[in-house]
Amino acid sequence: MSAQLNNIFQTLPELPKPFLTSQCLLFKDEFLVCGGFQTNDCYSYHTLKKQYKYICSYPNDVELRGHCVVQLIHSQINSNEIHLLSFGGQYSNRMKQTFSMKYKSVWEIKDDLRGLRGLIGGINNDLLFITHYPNNIEVIDLKTMKSLTGIKNNIIPKEKHLFEISYHCF
Repeated sequence: MSAQLNNIFQTLPELPKPFLTSQCLLFKDEFLVCGGFQTNDCYSYHTLKKQYKYICSYPNDVELRGHCVVQLIHSQINSNEIHLLSFGGQYSNRMKQTFSMKYKSVWEIKDDLRGLRGLIGGINNDLLFITHYPNNIEVIDLKTMKSLTGIKNNIIPKEKHLFEISYHCF
């Protein structure tokens, strides 16, 4: 019987740091570890690459003592990202906090955001225009904090011999 159990379970590489009472979710080929007691860091474990990669951290003043992380399936419109909601884990008489995060795999990030620039504009100053390498522009509605979709062309035209957009000014 013991030999059969050993064939079922697989030993994974050690976590980058110890995690107690952490919350975990599956997303495609990733196993997400979302904070825990005395650690606010979040990691992704890629099941095929057999590696961990840092995602982000909860703010330093947040206590995670038995918190809960759930996937908000009803708001998922892009199959390449998931919407997570994290709440709880604080003692009584302590400030309660809830966090929302749209997670897109840290293993597939291709945007180079060094030297990006932003500008607030629009009729009501409620749009954030972000330009970044090599020649991309994104527009975010500051009222909803969502990227505007349906923009006809989010590539900034440039002459062939010029450098890409980076460390520029408006």
